[in-house]
Amino acid sequence: MQEFVVSVTDLVKDFREVRALDNVNLDVDSGIFGLIGPNGAGKTTLLRILLGLIRPDVGGGKVLGLDIRKNSLEMRRRIGVLHERPSYPKSMTVVDYLDKVAKLYGSNKSVEALLTMVDLAYAKNRKIGNLSAGMHQRLGIAQALVGSPELVFLDEPTSNLDVTGRDDIMDLIVNLHHELGVSFFVSSHILSELERVCHQVAFIDAGKIIERGSVRDIIEKYTSNTFRIITSDSAGLMEILKQLPGLIRPRVSGANSITFNLESGQISDIQAEVEDAATSLGIRLYAIERAGSLEAAFKELVRNE
Repeated sequence: MQEFVVSVTDLVKDFREVRALDNVNLDVDSGIFGLIGPNGAGKTTLLRILLGLIRPDVGGGKVLGLDIRKNSLEMRRRIGVLHERPSYPKSMTVVDYLDKVAKLYGSNKSVEALLTMVDLAYAKNRKIGNLSAGMHQRLGIAQALVGSPELVFLDEPTSNLDVTGRDDIMDLIVNLHHELGVSFFVSSHILSELERVCHQVAFIDAGKIIERGSVRDIIEKYTSNTFRIITSDSAGLMEILKQLPGLIRPRVSGANSITFNLESGQISDIQAEVEDAATSLGIRLYAIERAGSLEAAFKELVRNE
C-alpha cells in the first residue's frame, strides 16, 4: 500500500482568539497537489505546521511517513520549500548563491544543471538584486531542488507575477514532476492555475477542509449543470432570461457572459428558447457552453455551506 506524502489528523491551531485551523484532516497522494483557499483561510498556517516551523495545538501528521513532531529534522532533509516571500542576498550572483546553498546541504548536485532545469542558466552571473520577479521564483525553485527532495512545498508561487510569468512557473512545475518524479504541494488562491496542473486539490475555508478529491471529480460534482452564454449584450439578454422556466440563478458573469444552472434535462432542451430570446432582442449569441471550472465549483460549494 502506497504511503501518503502528507497526512494530517485532527489538526487545530489557535492564535489568541482566532482559530486558524479547525480539526483539519487531509491525506495527499504523490503527484501535484493544490491547497486552495482565499487569503486568511489557513493555507500558510497548515504549511508552517507541516514544515515543523510551528506546532499544532491539537492533532498531528506525517510528511513522507515522518512524524512532524518527532522527526522534523529528518523530514526537512527530504523536502524542498519555496516560501511566499523569500529573501535573497541581493549582491550575490545567482550561481554563487546556489553554490553556497548546495554546500550547506552537502549536495553534489550540479548548480549549472539546476539552473538549466529551471531555465535560468542565461542569468547565472547576474546579481540577484537585478533579477525580475519571475526569475526570483525560478531561483527559489532551483534552491528548493538543491537537496534532491522527494516533495516540494510551494506557498503562493505565482502571487507577484504577470500572466505570462504565472504560466511559465506552472509549466515548470509540471515539467519538473515529469522529469524528476518529485511531488509538489502547492498552496494558492488562483484556482485557474491549479486546475491546469494539479492531480488532486483540497478546498480550505475558515480553517476547515470543505472538499477534496481529483480536479475533474470536483468540477463534475459541483458544476455538471452549470452553463455559460457568450453574447454581445449580457445585460440586455439577462432581462428576458429571468422569465424562462428551467433556468436557475441566471446571473451576469462578465461583460459578454451570463452564467446559469439548469434545473433538469439537457441543455438542448432550452437552447432554442435562449436563441429565440436573443434574436427577438437583436442580440448576438456566440455560444452556449459548459461553465465547469474549479473556480465555479469552489463558489458553488461555498454558497451551499
